[in-house]
Amino acid sequence: MFEFLFRFGIVVAGAVLWLTGLHLFIGAELPRRRKVGWSACLVVTGALIGLLLSRAQVWDKFLILLALLPLLAAADIFLLRSRRRLSFWIRACGFELGTVFGVAGITRFLCDTARLSALLGTR
Repeated sequence: MFEFLFRFGIVVAGAVLWLTGLHLFIGAELPRRRKVGWSACLVVTGALIGLLLSRAQVWDKFLILLALLPLLAAADIFLLRSRRRLSFWIRACGFELGTVFGVAGITRFLCDTARLSALLGTR
């Protein structure tokens, strides 16, 4: 029961983070072509992750990156020499992380339903 509540809480928190990042992404002053291209890149990356990894591995990688999200955001600030706040980059990275691993989870679910095993790992 505790594990279910933990996973449910993580999924809800991830969804909220993803929605705030989506709002940020939609409002960004980027050309439509760039937004569509970046979204397609995130979706393809997620689909490949879902094909390659098992469900447990997808979940594990998601949790690790979610825990490292503040560090990823700080790296964006440092590497891009951004003047934006840490909260901006947490939402931006959260949108990307949620998109990639959401698609990976859906892809893995569909592969499991079709009885297609992960290409890497069997856990």
